[in-house]
Amino acid sequence: MSGIALVALSCCVALLVAGAGVYLARVRMPRPPVGVYVPADIAVLCVGVVLAPLIYAHLPGAADSALFGLVLCLAVQFTLAPVLPNLWAWCLALAATGVTVAFTLSGSDAGVRACTDVLLAVAVVGVTNLWVQSGMRSAHVAALAGVLTCYDLVATTLTQVTEHFVTQVRGRPFAPLLALTGGHAPVAVGLGDLLLLVLFPLVAAKAYGRTAAILAGVVAVVVTSAISALFAAGALSSGFPLLTALGPLIVAQHIVWSRRTGGERTVVAWRDGAAPPASRRESPEPESQAGAALALAVPEGLPAGTWLAVRDGRVVGTGDSPGLARRNAGTRTTAVPYVVRQV
Repeated sequence: MSGIALVALSCCVALLVAGAGVYLARVRMPRPPVGVYVPADIAVLCVGVVLAPLIYAHLPGAADSALFGLVLCLAVQFTLAPVLPNLWAWCLALAATGVTVAFTLSGSDAGVRACTDVLLAVAVVGVTNLWVQSGMRSAHVAALAGVLTCYDLVATTLTQVTEHFVTQVRGRPFAPLLALTGGHAPVAVGLGDLLLLVLFPLVAAKAYGRTAAILAGVVAVVVTSAISALFAAGALSSGFPLLTALGPLIVAQHIVWSRRTGGERTVVAWRDGAAPPASRRESPEPESQAGAALALAVPEGLPAGTWLAVRDGRVVGTGDSPGLARRNAGTRTTAVPYVVRQV
């Protein structure tokens, strides 16, 4: 494999992670009416990722390209819509799709590959930002990474699912593959790997703050670069399941940050500019929290018998029972509150 192309692939991943981070910081995407993420949503997402290559393999080539072309066109449109007038977003998405089709009809493999890569990169930025800004949590991404790590290992190493998939999509327009070279062994990274590379740094930024986001981004780039270096050195010569290296590191980061902070920012708290959750070592002692809660003046207008969840000297949740007060407080604070008394 070309050493230059391998270096370029790592640079592309770094630019994509950085670009998605800038988009997260500056662009507010409209939240779809899907409620909040629950484990069943992540399970459905995992099933979709696992089944996609199998479905792709059983469709005619033209149908595959048409399906993925439609998906990429729509993804590019909703990525551009928050930053451009809706008409311009549609025009650019349709134009990029049309140019890719034109390169396909003219037989320009390089043109098809370049246009597909651009469409894929924009789509990944939009999809990952949509997931994060819709409320996907660090625990959800860690669970997704854990499941897909096992699947990637089976599909790439123990079976030939990934090999057949790459063989089938290689060179096609709108293929779910960020490819920098063509040929029998392209320098490329799959869409599933790319989503996880970009997604966790964004979730870390929302949940735990800038330091966690930078660390997650560095881990993503280092993993990509290390695998590229192994290919360049000849230690690897065929497809490598990237998630077998990245997935455990995502899970490890989630465990470290969640245990260190005791929680994570919600989307509402992040958008309101609330500070990231502090380290447990920096949090007030339980005794001082309890004392402040006992000294707190009871807000007026609360029905008799209401339970209060108090943190840092303010009421962060109420309910008819201690459990309900804690649960309601969980949508507003990143740490476990103290339920103190009834009104």
